[in-house]
Formats: sequence, structure tokens, C-alpha cells
Amino acid sequence: MSLILGLEPSEIEEKEKREKFTISIIGCRKAGIQFAVAFADAGFRVICNDDDQNLLQLLIKGKTPYFTREIESKIKSNIKRGRIRTESDIKTAVSQSQIVILTTFIKINIRNKLNFSKIERNCKKIGKVLNRGMLIIYANISGIGYIEKTIKSILEDTSGFRASEDFGLVYCPIQLNDKNPNIFTEKDLMIAGTDKESLNAAEIVLKTIMKKEIKKITDFKILEAAILFAIANNDLKLAFANEMAIFSEKLGLDYFEIIKIIEEKNTFFSQNIGIEEGEKSKFYMLLESADNNAANAKLCILARKINEGLGRYLIKLTQQSLRTCGKTLRRTKISIIGSFQPRSTVSELIKLIEKKGAKINFYDPFLPKIYLQDYQKLFKRTFNEAVEGVDCLIILHHHPKIKRINFKKLSARMKMPAAIIDFSGILEPKKAEKAGFIFSGLGREAKK
Repeated sequence: MSLILGLEPSEIEEKEKREKFTISIIGCRKAGIQFAVAFADAGFRVICNDDDQNLLQLLIKGKTPYFTREIESKIKSNIKRGRIRTESDIKTAVSQSQIVILTTFIKINIRNKLNFSKIERNCKKIGKVLNRGMLIIYANISGIGYIEKTIKSILEDTSGFRASEDFGLVYCPIQLNDKNPNIFTEKDLMIAGTDKESLNAAEIVLKTIMKKEIKKITDFKILEAAILFAIANNDLKLAFANEMAIFSEKLGLDYFEIIKIIEEKNTFFSQNIGIEEGEKSKFYMLLESADNNAANAKLCILARKINEGLGRYLIKLTQQSLRTCGKTLRRTKISIIGSFQPRSTVSELIKLIEKKGAKINFYDPFLPKIYLQDYQKLFKRTFNEAVEGVDCLIILHHHPKIKRINFKKLSARMKMPAAIIDFSGILEPKKAEKAGFIFSGLGREAKK
């Protein structure tokens, strides 16, 4: 078996040469599938491993619940060529590989506590069959100090080898975009490790799929902190924008008209307002890291409180708008348009509205098929199906299809008088009101 540490670019510069290298992807969900397809397309042999046997069965058939037919056709093509296969046993997969990419997701409970047990169990299994000269890439968002203190320690203790001397360990956080599965290969990438040999090997391998620069950092904590600080910065900006949007409402002003004047000179102001997309675990990673290091992150805690509290404000706007329609929230049919993820602020919002007695359906243009199967009663397959006969339409996130809404046709489908609550700022209030809708929106002038 070829060694990865000490790898020279000439050894994998051509597709034919890459066939002798096998990469195991541990955790074949969104990130894992993107890695698998990218490396298989580049000529490597890829083994997909996951503890979800149903997911592996789908992959064997060339199907994925997370992406489009275009991605599925690539999976099928690579399976036929022998470049992608599945393996249910993690030890078998790792023992047949020179490179292991760990993408296992982090769980978060209802109290917003992170659970790393699945990652740590997988690291123990990897360590037991780890061979000298292998490269381990951790491709998930990490808490500050987690790779050095936990992942590295588990791998060393279970394998008897030493990182940097016997095997390589590299941190490679990937920022995914559900709406464009190819986008992560088109971005600048940062990787971290404690030795040059591991970093060089990872750079050579990753350059076969990345189209832009790969920046190498020789300290795990620096990159861990940089990623979490960037996430916190975005959360702070969103919280500030949400606060100013609500303030604008109270003043009887339109937040978006204000932003047009100042956004060119002040990049802190943003047109992006409302409820954030994606899972919550990434936001709590920094807070947990601060807690573990006896540090204060008061501003970040406040930002989370503001952004997660926005759901209750949305419910208040919805109740007011429905009251104007002569309706109540209880037994009202509501359609929500946005981006759905389990363990997210959006999923919690759905539960809050349902507790008030409303009947909810949800439409996400980019919804992974797995959710359509698991939540058949909640999700609708088309926009028209979602709005048919509903009393209220709530728009959470931007989408081009929503911007092109024909309000006249929409009024014919919804149960008029009906309300529209726009939390994305994508719709024009006057057009909605002209068509007979009761319109409310975050950052829009409050109706007296």
C-alpha cells in the first residue's frame, strides 16, 4: 500500500496514477458525498462508510437523499467505473485506505448542548486499524483545541502511533452550500496541521479537487478559532440587522430603504435579516469553547438570544396579521417557505407555531429527498401545492422563485382574506397589498 506522507505531486498528477490511492469517507451525508464525488471524479478510489445502512443502500444504487439528479448521475458513473463503493464496517474501510476523511456530524440537543460521542467512537475505530504513513483529515467544524486534545489523543492512544511521526493529521473545515453542491471545490481552502509533511501531503491531495488556493496553517487552534470567529461575526451582524429592522418598524420606517443609503459606506449593515439558515451546532461551538476555557463570550450569547428569539416575534406578527384578516392562529393553515434543517432555529419555529394550534406545511426548493420521506405530512413538493388553500404565507429565506410571485395567481390559490409575512425582505409590500393581501414584514413599516 502506497504511503501518503512524503507524497510528491508527480505521483498523482495524472488520473491514471491516482487509481492506486484509496480514500475512505467516514460519514456519507452532505459533506461526505461531496468529497466522495469530487475525489472519484478526480480519479481516486473512494469507500463510503456510514452507520446509516439505509443511506449506504441508496448509494449502492447511485442515489442520494441530499442532492440533485446531476450529483446522482456522477455517483452512478463512478460506481460503474469502480471508483465509488460502500462499506458498512468502518475498520474494514479504513484498513483498505491511505487517506481517511472524517465528516461525521455533531449532534445538538434541545438544551443546545453539543454531543461529540459519535465522532469520538469513530476515531477509536479508526485508530485500531490505522497504518503507518496514513493521512487523517478532519473535515468538520471543530471547537478550539478539540483536534489537539481529543481527536489526536484518541488516534494516538488506540493506534500506538504518534501524529506527525507515524501518521498525518490535518484539519480541513469545509463550508458547504446546499444550493450549489459544487461550490466548495471553487472556494479558497484553509488547512491546518502541526507538521509540514502532513500539510504538504494534504495540499497535494486536495489540489486535485480544489480550483483555488489552499492556505496552510501550522497550528490547529489558529484555524479552529478563525472559523468560529467568522461564524460568530456573521451571527453578530445578523443580530444587529434584526434589531435595527425591528427598530425601523417601530419608527414607522422601512429598514431596506435605510440600508440603501448606508450600505455602500458601511459593510457592517446588511440586507440579510431574519432567521438564519442551517443547523445550530456551529453557532454553539464557540460558546462551548469559551465555556471550556473559562472565557466570556457575552456578545455572542446575546446575538444567539436575539436571533433565536426572532421566532416568537414572527409569531406575534403572524397573529396580528391574521387578526386583521378576521382569523386566529388556532386551526389556521400556514405555509412556510424557506430553508429547512433538523436541529435548527427553523425546526424549532415550526414546533412553536404548531403548539399554538396552527396547521403547518413547509416548502423548501432545495429540500433533500430524505426529509420528504421522513416528514411526508409537513413538506410539500411544489410551491403551488404548498400555498393551496392556506390562510397565511410565511417567507423565511430568499429564493428567486419567491421573488417572481404572481400575487394575482397567489390570491386565487390561498384562502382570502389571507396574510403574507415576509421575514426575508424579498417581496414588495405594495404589490402584495394591491392584490388584497394583509402584508407584514420584518423591517417594514408597521401598520397602525
